[in-house]
Amino acid sequence: MKRLISLSLVFATAAPVLAQDAAGTAAVEKLGRLNGQALACRQMDVSAKAKAALVAHAPKSRQTGEAFEAATNRTFLAPGVCEKRERFATEVDAAIIELRLAFPSVRHEASTAPESAEIVTRYMLVDHNGRTVSDQDFRGRFQLVTFGYTYCPDVCPTTLSEMAAVMKELGNAAGRLQPIFITVDPQRDTPAVLKNYTTFFDSRILGLTGSPELVRRAADNYKVRFEKVQEVNAPSDRYAMDHSAGMYLVGPDGRFLAKFAYAMPVQELVRRIGDYLKAAP
Repeated sequence: MKRLISLSLVFATAAPVLAQDAAGTAAVEKLGRLNGQALACRQMDVSAKAKAALVAHAPKSRQTGEAFEAATNRTFLAPGVCEKRERFATEVDAAIIELRLAFPSVRHEASTAPESAEIVTRYMLVDHNGRTVSDQDFRGRFQLVTFGYTYCPDVCPTTLSEMAAVMKELGNAAGRLQPIFITVDPQRDTPAVLKNYTTFFDSRILGLTGSPELVRRAADNYKVRFEKVQEVNAPSDRYAMDHSAGMYLVGPDGRFLAKFAYAMPVQELVRRIGDYLKAAP
């Protein structure tokens, strides 16, 4: 049960709030059940979405954390049939809407404050054209960096769609921004695979890969966590990568500027990135 990270401890340290009503408790428990099912079915990206929604849209109270954790544990121990990922993700999206309706006044904004003491923007990898590149190659331009992998069923396509939308909305200003997708799955994501994948979203997105050691070093520098998740007796090439989500903005001087949470609305991304572009000489 070590994989079931307790959110009740996190919520218990928050400021006291009024006890939630039955509808709120039901919404939290439903999301918890879906989270438990996702964990049991190794759909780690769906689980990450469920937990992120709880943090963003539910009151930070012990009652909330314990209700979510109890529902997660019950379902994890006695899961139902693992549905197709697309259908299951739709169920989670519907549960998130119910949660937001149950707590319409709750919204915990994810911090985008600079964490330059922790984030290091250095990397040396291979781009999807087969050329060795490093962070130094983009001096004078902003970088919008995200980590993921091409077999990712949900989080990565969503993030790259948002990245492409940001580039479109920025118009001419997008020429000052280099969007970058760094794989955490170098075993399967060759330069050719990355090029086909990133081009589908926007030809300006540059895919980067490299040896497992160099990919791990780049991820560690950005404080990105990732691990392989594989079923027992599954073929060696059939696995998922559980990884951190979000986008990182790097300035023209290579300095880390901001981290943007997963699924942040595109217009908010455009506004915040645009502010940084305008402020730079």
